[in-house]
Amino acid sequence: MKSVKIKLLRKGMVTATEVKDRMGRTLLDSGQLITEKNLKTLKAWGITEVNIESSEEPQGVLRKEPATIEVPPAIIKEQDTLFKFTDRRHPAIAELYDVCLVRKVQMRQGNQ
Repeated sequence: MKSVKIKLLRKGMVTATEVKDRMGRTLLDSGQLITEKNLKTLKAWGITEVNIESSEEPQGVLRKEPATIEVPPAIIKEQDTLFKFTDRRHPAIAELYDVCLVRKVQMRQGNQ
């Protein structure tokens, strides 16, 4: 494990520990693959360093990669209505939108 400054963090790196904001809320879980969206979110929340796994350590952690899912147009329309007064270009709002969208699709699939 090594600590990496946010400006040196690259997509594809893997978190060694949870990444938390100043209030103690978890932004990224341990063992999560860093994506471009994660980088924007971390910068938006003022994170300065992240502990990442070094290549010398054993790779026994399950990595969480973003899955691509097919979203029905009705769900997108409903989601857009809920987020119509937000700035979806903001990294934190974009991440929240995606999380809500995935959860809504998973809930609908579970009900079928």
